[in-house]
Amino acid sequence: MAQSATGITRQDIERGVTVASRQRRDYDPLGVRLGGFTLNAAVDAGPGYDSNLLGNNRNKISDGFMDEAASVSLDSNWTRHAAGVSGNMDARQYFKESAFNWVDWDLGGYGRYDVNALTNVEARYRHYRDHLDVFNFDVQSAGFRRPVPFDSDEFQVSGTTQFSRVGLLGTVFYRTYRYENVVSDGVQNQVTFNNFDTLIGSVGTSYAFSQGRFANLVLRLQDISYQQQEARGRDSFTWQLLGGFTYDFDGVWQARIALGWQERSYRDANLKSLSGPAAEGQVTWAPTLLTTVRFNVTRSIEESIRQDSVSFIRTAGGMGVDHELRRNVILSGDFRADYREYERPSQTALDGIFTVGTRYLVNRSVSLIGTYSYSRRFEASGGFPEYDRNLFQVRVRVAL
Repeated sequence: MAQSATGITRQDIERGVTVASRQRRDYDPLGVRLGGFTLNAAVDAGPGYDSNLLGNNRNKISDGFMDEAASVSLDSNWTRHAAGVSGNMDARQYFKESAFNWVDWDLGGYGRYDVNALTNVEARYRHYRDHLDVFNFDVQSAGFRRPVPFDSDEFQVSGTTQFSRVGLLGTVFYRTYRYENVVSDGVQNQVTFNNFDTLIGSVGTSYAFSQGRFANLVLRLQDISYQQQEARGRDSFTWQLLGGFTYDFDGVWQARIALGWQERSYRDANLKSLSGPAAEGQVTWAPTLLTTVRFNVTRSIEESIRQDSVSFIRTAGGMGVDHELRRNVILSGDFRADYREYERPSQTALDGIFTVGTRYLVNRSVSLIGTYSYSRRFEASGGFPEYDRNLFQVRVRVAL
C-alpha cells in the first residue's frame, strides 16, 4: 500500500478508523505464522499503588502491589470460515495486605461457518475465573471486606444473514455464575446463595439506507434461574425492546443509538417488578486524524449479590479522548459515571472514575504503559460510605 512522506497511508484515513484501532505497521507485533493460523502472545508486569483498598474513607488501608498479565491467541487466517482459541490472565499481589490479592483468568474458543458472503453461523465458549472488587457497591452493601471470586461458563451461538437491504441477527447466550464463600473479619459469608444461570435470546433486524447507515430493532428475552432452593423466589424473566440507528454521518461523526423499554418480573410475587427506559449508545468524534473522542451510555437491569436486594437499575456513561502525540506515543483520558438505583431497600449510589494513561511503543515487541486513576463516590444513601481512591500503575509489555 502506498505510503506518504508523513507515514500516513490510505488505510489510516478510512472511515471508522480511530486512534485506538489504527494499525501502526512499524510498531504492531507481527505474531508467528503457524500454517493457516497466527499465534499472538504478550506478557506484562509492573508495580502500582492503591490509596484506598476498602473504598472507605473512615477506615483507609493503602498498599503497593505488583501486577502481572498474560494473553495468548491462535486464530485462523483463512479466506473463508474462521476458528481460534485464546486465553488471558491478570493477577495482583499486594505487598502487605495479601488478603486482597486476586488472580483472574479466562480460556475459550470459537468457530464460524460462512454459508456465503452474507450468511454465517458462529459458536463460542469461554470459562472465566473473575472477582468483584471490594469497593463495588454491591460488595460493600453485602458487608464483605474482601474480593468476591466467582467462576463462570459462557456459551453463545449466533447467526446473521442479509436480504437486499434487510439484515437479520439471532443469538442464544447462556452463562453460569458460581460464587465462592468469603471469609471476612473471621466470619464466613455465604455468597453461594447468589449462584444463578442466565439464558438470553435475542432477535434483531436492520435496514440499510446506504453504506454505513442503518435503522435497527432488537428484542431480548432473559431468564434468570437461581440454584439454591431458598433463593428460587429471586428467579426472574426480563424483556427488552430497543430501536435506533447506526449512522456514519460524515466520517467525522459516527453513532450507534438504541432506545426502548425493559421490564423484569420475579417468581416471588412479593418482589416488585422493575421497569423503565433502556438505552445503549456510542458516539465517536474524530476532529483530526490524531484525536478521537468517545461518548457512551447504557441503562440496564442487573443482578445484585445482596440478600436484601435482588436487582438494580444501572445507568452508566462517560467520555474518553485518545490522542496520537507521536506515531508510537498514545495518550488517553477517560471519565466514567456509574449510577445505581435499588428499589427495595430504596437506595442510590453514584460512582465516578477519571483515568489518564500513556502508551509508549518502543518497538514491535516492547511497550511501556503508565496509568493514573482517581475514583470517587459522589453519592450513597442508606449509610454507605462515600470515598475517594488514587491508583497508580506502571507496566512493561513484551509481545510476539
